[in-house]
Amino acid sequence: MIKGSLFFAIRLSLVLGLLGGLHWGYLYANEIPVSLSTIGFCYLINFIMALVIFVSMLRLAEAKNQYLGFVFLVGSALKFLIYFLIFDPLFKQDGDLTKVEFFLFFIPYLASLGVETFALVKLLRKLS
Repeated sequence: MIKGSLFFAIRLSLVLGLLGGLHWGYLYANEIPVSLSTIGFCYLINFIMALVIFVSMLRLAEAKNQYLGFVFLVGSALKFLIYFLIFDPLFKQDGDLTKVEFFLFFIPYLASLGVETFALVKLLRKLS
């Protein structure tokens, strides 16, 4: 389980790191004012949430693998809940949610979702 978690964390950090660099580069090149701490926070929170969900799926795979899909869906719902509890109010402090602010959360969300999905498929193949 530790090996699987570590491999997932490395893969996820590489994907999010590369994507985060590209995302930051795009914003910087187009002179869109976003602080590096804000974009880093969005990517870090998505990384932590994806890692927690995947570790939960790994632990569950040892006991009851028929619930893995359910854990995956609940994890995705929790990510949306985190968005609406933390990020939405933060982004709407100025009274408006811009496309840039929206994509600050959802680009890393979609990337981590893709890595999670790939890892879940690989885990399910390994279990069958």
